Amino acid sequence: MRTQISTLFHETVNDCFRNALDGMGPTVRDVIYDLLAKKGIEQSEISSRFDDVVAVLTDSLGASARVLVYRTMTLLCQEYQMRADFNYQDSLRDRMVLLRDRVVVDHLYPKRVQRNDPIFSTPSNTQLSENPRVAITGKK
Repeated sequence: MRTQISTLFHETVNDCFRNALDGMGPTVRDVIYDLLAKKGIEQSEISSRFDDVVAVLTDSLGASARVLVYRTMTLLCQEYQMRADFNYQDSLRDRMVLLRDRVVVDHLYPKRVQRNDPIFSTPSNTQLSENPRVAITGKK
């Protein structure tokens, strides 16, 4: 179970990074991915090598790289339905580690998985009526 949550977290980070790049336009996205590829970081490795990604982007883009990392983090917090309780000056590396640890320890799932998985959906009245052991009452 822990492996699945960890793997899902890495996929979610990669997805959030891609979404952050998409917001900057296709030209910027392609340049960033090419830059990372030249440094030996493939798209599928972005999450597992996030510190290296940040270092490469910082070396190439300077302080502007922080905008991309910050946007990735805010998208990640939205995906896990957590409040982004950090500001632009905070250590985003530390925030990423805390977020990952919380996701793994608390067995949190991102919204994209919850939308597609029937186990997370609210049962409909049809499903409830098919199960006679479940009763819906308006009384306390």
